[in-house]
Amino acid sequence: KKLKSLLSDNCYISRNDYSGLIEEYKSTAEHFIALQKSQVLDIFCKKHSVKKELIESIINNYNVIKELIDKHNEEYIKYNIEKEKHYLDNILRDIDPNIKLDYDQKKAVLTDEDYCLIIAGAGAGKTTTVAAKVKYLVDKKAIEPKQILVISFTNKAVNELKERINDN
Repeated sequence: KKLKSLLSDNCYISRNDYSGLIEEYKSTAEHFIALQKSQVLDIFCKKHSVKKELIESIINNYNVIKELIDKHNEEYIKYNIEKEKHYLDNILRDIDPNIKLDYDQKKAVLTDEDYCLIIAGAGAGKTTTVAAKVKYLVDKKAIEPKQILVISFTNKAVNELKERINDN
């Protein structure tokens, strides 16, 4: 029920959101897996009046939870790239009307993990992506700017980020 509820929400599911769920049901799922491997699951189900299909569903969901979450998140990103198209296409318009985020940049902006690391080659748009991500967090997720930590390896990038973020 908790997994279904998590997957039914129209939100990005971070590792933090589902790692507790995995931990909470780990011993139960492993117990059922052991019963299944030792071929005594039928006996357990009869003794406890539990449908075998339910236990098998629990085992299957436990085994593929990361894949289910990844699929959910991919669909969330695709949907919201389209839904937020106007916003994302104009997110940094006040700084430079020529800035247009590509698909990967939009994906980085919408991905709502607990931590975000942007790695790309020179001139690939890392600074633009980080500035857009900060703006998105403030505008759409109502995060206070003082709660956001941005770190860069060069003073040039730091100054560009300050300029782009503060101008927005």
